[in-house]
Amino acid sequence: MAVVWKAIECIQPRIVIIETHVEFGSNNVIVPYDPDYCHPGKHPHYFGASPTAMINLGRAKGYRLVGTNLYGFNFIYVRDGDGEQQVPEISLKEALAHPRNAERARLFEEIRTWKYEKG
Repeated sequence: MAVVWKAIECIQPRIVIIETHVEFGSNNVIVPYDPDYCHPGKHPHYFGASPTAMINLGRAKGYRLVGTNLYGFNFIYVRDGDGEQQVPEISLKEALAHPRNAERARLFEEIRTWKYEKG
């Protein structure tokens, strides 16, 4: 999803909701794009981008993280300049607060040394 959002320049929606890969925890990583990818690929958790990488991309595109779904894998961004006082930015720690995410982050250990791009 990072590759897709990064490439979109023709529009700037006020709100963006995008899935992140919570299994990567706070690591700043993106799995390299593979045009031939088919799930589960090399490993069922080796795809996508980390929450940190997506927050960094959002900031670079002029968005702030304001919320998530219950489990913290769908991140909700609002365009900077729109309602900062009504909808303040949240931290990565707040986004990943659900207890499930600590358990999911342990899944990264198995693929920690694989090839990644920096987010």
